This record gives sequence, structure tokens and C-alpha cells, in this order.
Amino acid sequence: MTGPHRQRIRQGCFAMIAGVLALAATGAIAPATAQAAPDCTQSISGAHSGVLNVAANQKLCLKNAVQDGAVNVAPGGALSVVGSTITGAVTLKSGYSGLDFCASKTVRGALSATGGNGAVLVGSGDLSCPTNNIDGAVTLDANKSSVTLAQNYIAGAVTASANLNGTTISGNRIAGALTCTTNVPAPTNGGVRNSVGGDRSGQTCAVSTF
Repeated sequence: MTGPHRQRIRQGCFAMIAGVLALAATGAIAPATAQAAPDCTQSISGAHSGVLNVAANQKLCLKNAVQDGAVNVAPGGALSVVGSTITGAVTLKSGYSGLDFCASKTVRGALSATGGNGAVLVGSGDLSCPTNNIDGAVTLDANKSSVTLAQNYIAGAVTASANLNGTTISGNRIAGALTCTTNVPAPTNGGVRNSVGGDRSGQTCAVSTF
């Protein structure tokens, strides 16, 4: 290889390195990973007073919050509650898009989730969604995705009806009745019996070992 040829190769390498450095300096090179945008459109921590209404295409996230007032979720809305206390009822109306309720409690408040399109998780029996304390009835009806109600303390009755994509009711302490109807498939308890203070009726829920 001739001297002039080597010189041209060196010059080309230097030009390429300089170009890469210039791009980095201007931010033209994308980072290797990008942070996903959070899915909460509204987040509340700490004390909050007043009724909360969640509109369609909105997701309310309560984390370590003390909410004094009911929480209502409209069709198309979603709710995530973690480590929080809600004084009042929690109501998700037909067409809501999802519910997570973990390590939280209601005070003088029932929980009703009806006709949802997304998954319903109210306790899981493990650290992913720890035990809840519901000071009222729990109603889970006509949900199109999976429904899980596990390892909770529930002061009222539990009703699960017409849920269509698997219903797990496991290891709960229920002060009132447990009623299950027209769920497809029939509910399961994951091998962990529920303690029920009232009557048991409907589908697998009627069995004393459920």
C-alpha cells in the first residue's frame, strides 16, 4: 500500500469519528432505551377531600392517599389504588377499562365494579397486590376480563355474577354472604378456602370448602 493511500484512509477515519462526535454533541443519536410515559392521567398522594370523578379515557392513581369522599369511574375510565384509604364508596360503571385495588381500605364504603373491559384485581394473595380491608359489600358483575378477589377482609356481602373471563375468589374473610351466578367459567378459589359469615350460594361458591 502506498503512502498516499494510507494517508487517505487515515483522513477518512478521522472524518467519520468527528462526524459521530458531532452527532452526539447535538443529541442526534437516540438513547438506547426510552422511558415509557406513565399511564396515570391524574395522581393523588396524601390527603384529599371531595368526591373524585374519573372520566372516559382517564386513569386516576391513588398512592398512599387519604381520600375523604366517594370515587366514581365513568365508562372508559380506570382506577388504581395502592396503600390508600378511601372514606366512601368506590363505584366503577359499565364500560370502565380496569381496576387495581391493593394494600388499601375503604371506610363506610362498598366496592362495585360492573361491566368492565379490563382486568379487575382486588388483592392477589401475594406481594404484588397485598390484602385490602373493604368496609362494605363487594359487587363484581358482568366483567369481560379476568376478576381476582383474594386475601381481603370484607365487612359486607360479596356478589360475583356474569363475569366472562375467569373469576378467582380466594382466601377472603367475608362477614356477609357469598353469592355467585352465571359466571363463565365458574369461579375458582385457587386452593385457598374463603371464610364466609353469611350464606353461600350459586355455582362453586355454594360449596363449604370454596
